[in-house]
Amino acid sequence: MSVYKIIICCLLFQTGFLTMALDFSRVNVSWQYDPKAEIQMQDRIVQNGDSLTIYMLFKFRKGVDWDIDYLIQPNYLSETHKKLREFNLDTIYSDSVSFIMKLSFEKPEENLLVAKISQDGAFYYYDIRLKNGSLAYPSILLVDNDGLPIFDNFLNTSNFSWIGSDRFHATEYVEDAEPADPPMASMKALAPSILPDSTFEFSDSVTFTDNNFYVVRQDSNALSGVTIMKVSPYYPEFKLLKELATSMHYILNEPERKSLTNSRNLRESFDSFWIQTFTSKFRARNAIRNYYNWIEQANKRFTDFKLGWKTDRGMIYIVYGVPDEVYRSDNEEEWFYDEGPSFEYTIFSTFFTPETYALRRNLGHQQSWFEFVAAMRRRSE
Repeated sequence: MSVYKIIICCLLFQTGFLTMALDFSRVNVSWQYDPKAEIQMQDRIVQNGDSLTIYMLFKFRKGVDWDIDYLIQPNYLSETHKKLREFNLDTIYSDSVSFIMKLSFEKPEENLLVAKISQDGAFYYYDIRLKNGSLAYPSILLVDNDGLPIFDNFLNTSNFSWIGSDRFHATEYVEDAEPADPPMASMKALAPSILPDSTFEFSDSVTFTDNNFYVVRQDSNALSGVTIMKVSPYYPEFKLLKELATSMHYILNEPERKSLTNSRNLRESFDSFWIQTFTSKFRARNAIRNYYNWIEQANKRFTDFKLGWKTDRGMIYIVYGVPDEVYRSDNEEEWFYDEGPSFEYTIFSTFFTPETYALRRNLGHQQSWFEFVAAMRRRSE
């Protein structure tokens, strides 16, 4: 695949320019979680001194003739924009349904960039935090064989390299996290405590081990880095029987979970559960396809230092589906379901990622949890 660059524009805003900003506590961004949305978008940020470079991947279901404006405001609850500065906007890749933009500018005082994507009266807003918790963004970037940014938080290929430094420092961790606790469970400590398995240095290329995750930094003194999960070539799908059985966690009761875990014939126990639960092989096949589609989407969207299906958002996404409304602020996010409950997440930064989402658990979710799990076990469409 060839890589080419087209200089699109260089925009200069007058320093006194003010306009109404977006109060994100009132902007529904649920489309960002909807696999059927007209647009899918991802980003990667690189910081060198006071300069920011933001790579943005746009995927469109119907062509690429959308208008995109870039807004900068102090935070999620801002009333007006502050001063806007000059920036360069380049296209570094394009095909019939997607393109990658490279946006470069001096880091402003504002902490929020908003891409306003519009077409024929339809608007989508995509928010990018310009502050990496309390730290700078890393100055390194993970790219594929064509030199294009890798936007996912997982690697399912060996064809990649790192740019931004002559040497890189990696800390390796084994991914052995437990699945998320249900929403009515007791709250636990927010910040994860994970011991490293090893540390090493490498040049631009390296071999990573499947089912481990890595924090890669420019050097051992760098405070921020890139967290990446090394996974099998077919991830975010699951294909191995053990993977399929383990990720059934949320739809099993405790006796079923123990029975499956201790089974001497996992294939027989796996098939038996689905056929007995859905009464026929045909209904069971449909139910399996539907359930693991949700697992795949959760893995795609929420993988960080955990597999996506194990995260708090992954768990809610699998059981309750795409939220009907999502509202976001500087340190929290709320999901609302038209025919179900609402969920609140606290957003905080850790060594592993600048945006960790922790579900605020409470006993009031117990009834809806059991009702939705029961509905999943009845539904085969």
